[in-house]
Amino acid sequence: MRTPFNYAHHSTAAACGAVFGLLAPSLALAATLTVGADKQYKAVKDAVAAAKSGDVIEIDPGEYIDDISSIKVGDLTIRGVGDARPHLKATVPPPNKKGIFVVELGVGPVTVENLEFSGAKISEGDGNNGAGIRAQGTDLTVRNCYFHDNQNGILAGDGLMTIEYSEFAYNGEAGYEHNVYIGTAPKFVFRGNYTHHAKSGHALKSRALENHIVYNRLMEEADGNGSALIDLPQGGLSYVIGNLIQKGPMAENKYRIVFYKGEGGTNPDLRLYVSHNTFVNDGAPNATFVEAPAGTEVNVYNNLFVGPGTPIKTGDPNTKIVDLGNLQTEDAGLVDRSGYDYHLLEGAPGIDAGEALDALLIPDSQYLHPTQTESRPVVGAPDIGAYEFGVDEGTTTDDSTTGDDSTTGDDPGTSGPTSDDPTTDGPTTADPTTDGPTSGNVDSDGETETSGPQPTTEGGLGTTDATGGDATDTDSDTGSAGDDDGGCGCRNDANGGAGALLAGLAILGFTGRRRRR
Repeated sequence: MRTPFNYAHHSTAAACGAVFGLLAPSLALAATLTVGADKQYKAVKDAVAAAKSGDVIEIDPGEYIDDISSIKVGDLTIRGVGDARPHLKATVPPPNKKGIFVVELGVGPVTVENLEFSGAKISEGDGNNGAGIRAQGTDLTVRNCYFHDNQNGILAGDGLMTIEYSEFAYNGEAGYEHNVYIGTAPKFVFRGNYTHHAKSGHALKSRALENHIVYNRLMEEADGNGSALIDLPQGGLSYVIGNLIQKGPMAENKYRIVFYKGEGGTNPDLRLYVSHNTFVNDGAPNATFVEAPAGTEVNVYNNLFVGPGTPIKTGDPNTKIVDLGNLQTEDAGLVDRSGYDYHLLEGAPGIDAGEALDALLIPDSQYLHPTQTESRPVVGAPDIGAYEFGVDEGTTTDDSTTGDDSTTGDDPGTSGPTSDDPTTDGPTTADPTTDGPTSGNVDSDGETETSGPQPTTEGGLGTTDATGGDATDTDSDTGSAGDDDGGCGCRNDANGGAGALLAGLAILGFTGRRRRR
């Protein structure tokens, strides 16, 4: 959404008036278009077709069957209003052969809020990559949405991409489609989301140059049959901070949980930072929690590894590995491991056991189920993992729901909006190796991919086709090694702010531990 104009940054009334005068014409032209049974437009696609730059489209609750839209103007907000998410439901293949919403080439920024997308599927001949949203534009933000039972939840190209406080479930089909699949975006932010039960594919896959994956819940749970939970096949400067990451017993890819630079092209910055996550392996004993066949740096700090497996594995002897403050244990002192509540019990071995880190890598928030975040307390030395044992005195994001009853391990937490917007610069290359039953498959870059037990082609992101869309990607994602994805969530206000203040208070001795209510 557009940031409100801040007059405090201008020193004189004259300056304010001059700037407002420049903005007034565009503001005057902005309109709110309404969609619903008794509203200005009955179909979403008609409102989208009529929208101009700067407009807001508000959609009433209800089912919008086969209401397929092509978004051709930027500076546009499309949001659901009312007491339930409007549901955009595809029952036939989208005629555009791409998705329910298609953000066209060169279009942005676009914001999509509080909508449900389901049913997007196209034929194998057309790519098998129908999506709830197909993002081909320059800048897309998706917030508080629910994507389920599509071939891809979101399939994005090379524009900026932010996804927050949303749920992705049961997207996929043949192992080459995913809950979330991001192309070579300059920056990808994935924050406060719940992605689970991807069908054969990945919970999250990104080829972005820079990934910020923070404060999310990425799981297969008891019956999910997915591949990697996070796959960043081309590397990139990547921060994986404060997430709950669980490998399930029914996964088709039993061996990889976070997989970095395993195939495809190579991004210029190959530094991976994995900090303060709680990993749980409920599957194969020879799984690898963090695997990087290539990379210049693999930095793994203060993570809680629960269950069997190899914590860190690399395939390049020249990769710099930093392994600091991590704990692997079968008895982690979790509130309810089988119910996916990974808060710490009193006396848990990870309490006060973490190492002091650079402020950039210390989480200032933690995941609150479903699809929210809350402030992470500062109580003594840092606890290992995604949760701090203590009372959270901060605030949460706006209250949102998941759209179904499939969630587990809910924590009531606190309420009220928080705003932590990661925008950090940060910190790899190697030779892909595989573990377990994987098969090599040559991808569209001519490199061997190792993402699944059976090689096939993946519909997805690749070169541009003759119609301006994305050509079929040939990655194979089922089985063991993976596709391409990424993200980040971390304390990124390196110049100060609330995160720096909390760190300062800790240094000054405000370290009394408070019990979590």
